[in-house]
Amino acid sequence: MGVSHALRMCSCARGVSGLLLLSALLAFGGCVLLRSPDVGASAAGTASQIHYTLTGPTEVVFDWQGTAAAIRYGLTARYGKRVVAGIPAPVPFSSPGPFREARLRRLRPGTTYHYSIGGQRDRTFATTPTGRFRFVVQGDVGDSVSTPVVAATQAQIAAERAAFVIVAGDLTYANENGQAAVDRHFDDVMVWSRSAAYMPAWGNHDWHAPEDDLRNYKGRFAIPHGQASPGAPAAGCCGEDWGWFDAGGVRFISYPEPYDDATWTDWQARAARVIADAEGDPGIRFVVTYGHRPAYSSGHHAGDTKLASILDSFGDRFRKYVLNLNAHSHDYERFAAIHGVVHVTASGGGARLQAPWRRNDPRTAFRSLHLEHLRVDVTPNALILQAVCGPATKSDETSCPSGSVIDSVTISPR
Repeated sequence: MGVSHALRMCSCARGVSGLLLLSALLAFGGCVLLRSPDVGASAAGTASQIHYTLTGPTEVVFDWQGTAAAIRYGLTARYGKRVVAGIPAPVPFSSPGPFREARLRRLRPGTTYHYSIGGQRDRTFATTPTGRFRFVVQGDVGDSVSTPVVAATQAQIAAERAAFVIVAGDLTYANENGQAAVDRHFDDVMVWSRSAAYMPAWGNHDWHAPEDDLRNYKGRFAIPHGQASPGAPAAGCCGEDWGWFDAGGVRFISYPEPYDDATWTDWQARAARVIADAEGDPGIRFVVTYGHRPAYSSGHHAGDTKLASILDSFGDRFRKYVLNLNAHSHDYERFAAIHGVVHVTASGGGARLQAPWRRNDPRTAFRSLHLEHLRVDVTPNALILQAVCGPATKSDETSCPSGSVIDSVTISPR
């Protein structure tokens, strides 16, 4: 009987189902791997909330909710390969599930694959891009029942045909709108998440309230090179507070939420090593950081001075570090380069705008109170940023035709 793919379990989890026959127990980045036998699980069954993350140049991880126990995939719609999914850990609690996670290994970089989950119609996904590519940034999203404009924003993002979408925290607002909002969010984003990778960072609404916690999010993603942060809440423990990955000539590094005073100090020391490694890699042209909180902001939430000090120091020290992406203030704002780094708040995923502007900053190059998403085209010698006007809302202070480019800038190597 063959062995199925590894089931990730946090080392602080309180036990494992007795139905799993353990054949291996291996340390893995602060968590453990549990391997269970392939019991002939069928690829047929239900599957919703489907999305995947890029976890390496030759690997992706799919997550879904439903009874389908396996994913079929291959270079054509004939597939030829199959992975039996495991149970993610921590297990999300937004619904009874079941929840599934499947790690697809030994793939070709920069390659499109066909796949099917639960006998659904053929879809395609692509591994980590190796040349020119497009990615999209949004934050502060929610779900289409609580905030109907979410559907229009996600449809716009789907039309971008991006390699991946960075969602910079405050994914669902389930702490305000109930646990059903979690499941609705992951159904809403399927307009793009079945063919573009979902690359998240955590926001304050994802953990800093008793009504919701990180089990619903860490249990739905495999963060690339996932790292644990000091002060992380017990619910959703054991790592995946931040991580990093390479795509084309860009190294992307996420940053965690400030759980306590030690969180960002710890991240600074470890992220510096990741950036220093990129500085010495001739294949990396740019370094980009992303997270929820802004270092600089003239909007509802002021920039965080500790984070600004850390990112400023990186900008002074590392030539390839050129861009920081965040959300939190519900607006769009781009700053002229500060210590060599352009800071962009791109939080127009659908949540209600936060007006008015609270302050002025002479370093602000452009700002807008209107839903938007950020389109970024990566070339060997440039990052081309374009803010795309989203659907209109009653909170708008800026008028623009939906789908038009409201701001743009090209970032070249320093």
